Amino acid sequence: MIKSLIKGKTLVQTKDIEEELDNSADFSENLIENNAPPKLCELLNNYIEEKKMTKAEVIRMLNIDRNYGYWILNGSRNPTRNCLIQLSLLLELNVEQINYLMRLAGKSPLYVRNAVDARVFYAIKHHMDYFDAIDFIWSGAVT
Repeated sequence: MIKSLIKGKTLVQTKDIEEELDNSADFSENLIENNAPPKLCELLNNYIEEKKMTKAEVIRMLNIDRNYGYWILNGSRNPTRNCLIQLSLLLELNVEQINYLMRLAGKSPLYVRNAVDARVFYAIKHHMDYFDAIDFIWSGAVT
């Protein structure tokens, strides 16, 4: 279950919207408009704040181009799938949170039958340190 606040706004879960639509006699456009999913950059910035990190620290630790990092965090660019995985590991997100970010970014969710994704899953479930996880996931892995 993803429970998160973005600038004081509680995210309504999809299952709650589904239930409302199922129980409603009339379709309400307002229900959908008022419960749009958050922007990827908003959610990422929220997770960064929760970890008490700065954007500069995150970009430096990801070892990505500074401009590219800021473009991701301000919503100008969508991160690559691998960049999103690295960012999620750095922020110590769980599998459900990572898959939610993947959906927001238009990327495929983690799939344990994929070698890299299985390593990501393993690293998360075994609480691996960020740098150890990165080394484990991409050492010899075919991307």
